[in-house]
Amino acid sequence: MKKSLFKWLRLSLVLSIIASLLVACSSGSSGTSKDGKVTLKVLDWNGTNTKESEKLIKETVEKELPNVKLEFEYINWDTDFSSVMQTRIAGNQLPDIIMIKGGDHPKYAEHLMDLSSEDFMNEFPADIRKALQIDGKDYAVPYTSNFQGVFYNKKIFTENHIEIPKTWEELMEVAETLKSKGITPFTNHFKDYQIGNNFNQFATLEVFSKYPTWGNDLQKGKVSFAASSEFKTVFEHFKDVSKYSNKDPFGLDFTGAAEMFAKEETAMWIIGTWSTAQVLKNNPDLEIGFFPTPATDANNTKIIMQPDHTFSGSAKTKYPKEVKQVLEIFAANKEMAKKYIDIVQTESLIPDVVSDVKAPYVDDINHYKSIGALDANVGNVQIPWPYQEQSGSYIAEWLLGKKTLDKALKAADDYKSKVKFSTK
Repeated sequence: MKKSLFKWLRLSLVLSIIASLLVACSSGSSGTSKDGKVTLKVLDWNGTNTKESEKLIKETVEKELPNVKLEFEYINWDTDFSSVMQTRIAGNQLPDIIMIKGGDHPKYAEHLMDLSSEDFMNEFPADIRKALQIDGKDYAVPYTSNFQGVFYNKKIFTENHIEIPKTWEELMEVAETLKSKGITPFTNHFKDYQIGNNFNQFATLEVFSKYPTWGNDLQKGKVSFAASSEFKTVFEHFKDVSKYSNKDPFGLDFTGAAEMFAKEETAMWIIGTWSTAQVLKNNPDLEIGFFPTPATDANNTKIIMQPDHTFSGSAKTKYPKEVKQVLEIFAANKEMAKKYIDIVQTESLIPDVVSDVKAPYVDDINHYKSIGALDANVGNVQIPWPYQEQSGSYIAEWLLGKKTLDKALKAADDYKSKVKFSTK
């Protein structure tokens, strides 16, 4: 009897020690601390002024929710986001809150919290919600949008009496004029994501403006890159731009490109509004203008808009109540939203939230927005980013002389079998 009691006491002691060790091991991850605070992990790909935006969010959330503490982890969206998300999903280790780029949600929807019935989603107009919905359901709080087109040096254009081009042919004429004057027309950073980004810009103008379901038709085998004269034009645009580019674009990354443009070493940069903070950081007095990337047909030359920063909750978070409370702050706190867009220098998707940033390009963007914008997500959803990147690698091989144009287009078709498409 004593022996059995001793064994039972020893087993109880061992179980108690194991339990204590488990609690200790869980500290530092999402959980509840001794002071009763819930720690939520946030995965964030925002690469602009992260210290300032993190401080703003933490201070706002902790003021409204004293029991919640946020821990931020930053990753590079272009190179790491997709692989990190796949690894976390496979290991059942998604963070509690994830910043997801607008258009990427279909890939992760089954792992995200359904927010459709939350009152705070009514803060957003129906068209903004619809742009991010999957099968009519909300999986993200819309937060910011970017606008894409051509940023240009106003001083260079004025001094050389250059008018804003409205067609691709006119853009090339501008580039030739600048080159003849010893001015490098375009900034290109093909070392990282620019080919992928420009791929969708050009496709939005040349393909999806005419055929809004082209990507869905590609999935069904009704169309192909090789047989599409419009996509051939998309590929050829890269050759055109490369003729008027800075030296060694494949050796230049985004940071170097922003510095180059800020130093007025080039006249134009086909990019999005996320670039302006970095440019003005290098040269606050630079007079930046903006015009839509010209299409072959002037009727399709429009500014391109894309929902950008959005915030989602993990479907398996241990703290759904607190996650929803934080997401509600993102949706409803207009003061935080305004400060956020002033930091990252972009546009808010929350109604009546307008940036105080004063820069020449802002008036240009507002002008072109009033005329009408094209939605980048039409193409981004139908041809997901990894597919755009891979197609971009074939474009790079063509530009470098490693493939013919026809083989680059065919390679883009062949890659289709390896792509997981959205059902949106």
